[in-house]
Amino acid sequence: MTVHGRYPRTLADSPVFDWPYNALPGVDQDTFVRTNIPVYSCTSDLAATGTSVAIGTRVFLRKGDVVTSLTFVSGNTAAATLTAWAHALYDPDGTLLSQTADQGSAAWAANTAKKLALSEAQTIEEDGWYIAATSTTATTVQTLIGAAPIVTATAGVHTGSLALGFTFGSSLAGTFPAAAGTLTGVAKCPLVIVS
Repeated sequence: MTVHGRYPRTLADSPVFDWPYNALPGVDQDTFVRTNIPVYSCTSDLAATGTSVAIGTRVFLRKGDVVTSLTFVSGNTAAATLTAWAHALYDPDGTLLSQTADQGSAAWAANTAKKLALSEAQTIEEDGWYIAATSTTATTVQTLIGAAPIVTATAGVHTGSLALGFTFGSSLAGTFPAAAGTLTGVAKCPLVIVS
């Protein structure tokens, strides 16, 4: 099929929940950025997960995307007495692709975006629903901004559909497992920004 017309620039592919483009008003639309949900859907201060437990979400990535960092945003509760925390990227099957450096006791204040570089940039080899996750080991784990779908509506709504938010692992302490393993659906879908 041929498309005729004049275009002032090449437009980025828009994954399912990215409209327009990266759903981040004011961000350069020609810059590679993906979000799992539009920022205007972040209407919840999501209850914290347990210490050393990962909370993950699915984000649609395109073949050829080069992922260098992940950003999660804390809600109204800051982390307290941290000993380890990091972000990680998994493939659609739950195999670890790369994680960020363990941030140790570095603070994570309330209402603060934490953009962390992956230890190795990842060139996406095929379109799919990848997993972005974060885990904190602390006496108080920070809340995250995002959406709070009803658990039973986050998976199984159609043949092959997957949970938008889930937890996995235990005693992670800044190191993510090579395989995510069992994903437990939760009524929490944190915003993740992939860049």
